[in-house]
Amino acid sequence: MSPDESAALSFSDGTDLSSSDNSAFTIALIGNPNCGKTSLFNQLTGARQRTGNMAGVTVTSREGNCEWRGVEFHFIDLPGVYSLSNSRVEEKVARDYLIDSPPDLILNVLDASNLARNLALTTQLMEQGLPVVLALNMLDELEKQGHSVALGSLSESLGLPVLASDGRSKKYLPELLEQLLVVCRTEQCAEQGLHIEYEPHLEQAISELEALGIVRWMAVRWLESSGENDFNFDANQLSAAQSALALLGSRHDEDPAEMVAQGRYGYIHGLLHKSSSEHRDQSSADHWLDSIALNRWLGIPVFLGLLWLMFEATFTLGGYPADWIDTSVSWVGEQVASLMPESLLKSLLVDGLIAGVGGVLVFLPNVVLLFLFIALLEQSGYMARAAFLTDNLMSKVGLHGKAFVPLVMGFGCNVPAIMSARTIEEPRARLITILINPFMSCSARLPVYVLLAGIFFAEQAGTVLFALYMLGILVAFGVAAVLARTIPEQHDETFIMELPPWRMPSIRSLLLHVWDKAGDFLRKIGGVILVGSVLIWLLQSFPQNGTPWLEQLGHFVAPLFAPMGFGWQETVALLSGFIAKEVIAASLVVVYQTGMSDMAGLQAAMGESLAPASGLALMVFTLLYMPCLATIATIQRETGSWRWVGVSILMGLVLAWIGAWIVFNLASIWI
Repeated sequence: MSPDESAALSFSDGTDLSSSDNSAFTIALIGNPNCGKTSLFNQLTGARQRTGNMAGVTVTSREGNCEWRGVEFHFIDLPGVYSLSNSRVEEKVARDYLIDSPPDLILNVLDASNLARNLALTTQLMEQGLPVVLALNMLDELEKQGHSVALGSLSESLGLPVLASDGRSKKYLPELLEQLLVVCRTEQCAEQGLHIEYEPHLEQAISELEALGIVRWMAVRWLESSGENDFNFDANQLSAAQSALALLGSRHDEDPAEMVAQGRYGYIHGLLHKSSSEHRDQSSADHWLDSIALNRWLGIPVFLGLLWLMFEATFTLGGYPADWIDTSVSWVGEQVASLMPESLLKSLLVDGLIAGVGGVLVFLPNVVLLFLFIALLEQSGYMARAAFLTDNLMSKVGLHGKAFVPLVMGFGCNVPAIMSARTIEEPRARLITILINPFMSCSARLPVYVLLAGIFFAEQAGTVLFALYMLGILVAFGVAAVLARTIPEQHDETFIMELPPWRMPSIRSLLLHVWDKAGDFLRKIGGVILVGSVLIWLLQSFPQNGTPWLEQLGHFVAPLFAPMGFGWQETVALLSGFIAKEVIAASLVVVYQTGMSDMAGLQAAMGESLAPASGLALMVFTLLYMPCLATIATIQRETGSWRWVGVSILMGLVLAWIGAWIVFNLASIWI
């Protein structure tokens, strides 16, 4: 620091900070992950820092020093946490540190653009009565969004110093260090516990525990964690706390953690309503939409209804442009066939490339519509509410709330969906999400569903599509429940979600999203589908004076699939699906369409050779059996083990065979 910065300073109240006996203070930095806390720590300490493990655990903590006006600040950078109430190791480390060796001051770093979420941790620190100074990072990002925070108003409402900070620049450092010095020297930040008024039954439980000598913040935190916090309660206190927990469970569907969260966020809402331009009361329309989307009884039926509507529209509306593309492909095939003499090249072009690639291209409108509807749900803000709504259900089968996004992404493509599971930090929860993701019907399976549903269940095709997607979800949840009971948990992870405001999706954004997804589908058609079609044609065409290799392979493997009523054609189509699921549709076109030039011919041929029950079983087998090669490679890369790849393949094949057999036998009775 420069000489003028280290000079003594007299404040307006006459306090000479340089005359105090205290010349060193310990300050702990705490905040949510990715709030810029460590960047600010680096700015404060420069090169004067060291890294080491916290006592008794492998969680890393960083320590550093900074001298300001002759006073030594010793900074501790605690691990990023969302809460102090859960059993996750990082949260336990931070909680134990603040209880066992409390610092002189806590510097709570917040992301200014996510204040509501970040202030949830602040309220826990305040309830505990710890001396806190708030540092708001990323104010520039908030300003870019056209919003602002009144620091003075927020400080007055909280009764705490609130300052601007920036982990990328030192422009706020002098003011921040000055305030830290003031608070440490003059004890300006009084240690008094924040009192939030919770739901009446929860308040009654807290009061009963307080009457037994338990400090209020400990009672709140013990109930919030459902007894996972290891406070040193005596036998009477522990018994009373457990009784209070049981009573709350009998009175409410919500667990105490949700009840505490509602109280905290109600308090935070009041704070930000006065001090943040971004935080405004909901409009009556938004409130009405939330009352339906988040309703305990209506929410799930509405969600299922929207999914059914999505798949019904995908099939029905997509049928018109699909017919146009089918007509165009048939016309191209007829023109090429009429212009070329009989030869292997003609057969390759007409029966291989045009039939195979065109047979998948015809389903482009259905894929585009599916992605359009998913984008509408995401951009409107509904998908986040669906995640919030299903979190409780997902937790019951061992899934983490953060798994919702990767699972929904699986409707598009399992590869990026599995990669997005990296956001789940708890290893078991991440592994389970990866292993069940292939049961979410990716867009590659949609052409197969649309083809078969149009052949066998034309009048109820949309409902059949909806049922298949729901079956995939149910199987995924069932597998998750089994895996959750067989794979040991390493630590719990908090699921915190801010619900975005309802908004009208941008037409430009929707079009760009759909264009991007349609481009991916077309690139697959020009790559793996083309190669697969040529390969299937070669195996179907040779040897020319005997039984084709493809048919020989189909007859060899067909006994495995005979219990579902599959012929050799369906067998080889399923085998080709190991490469990519779109190839199944292309394979069916190639193996059935010899001498045919349109999809109507394929539908007629399949309708004659395959019973409706077998068609439904074929869709179920396509839904559940092993992932494609790209997904297999992604599972290996993300888990780092071929063992889990083997588990995924074996699990899919077994469930697919059993599921298809059950569906075939049940459908044979009713159809």
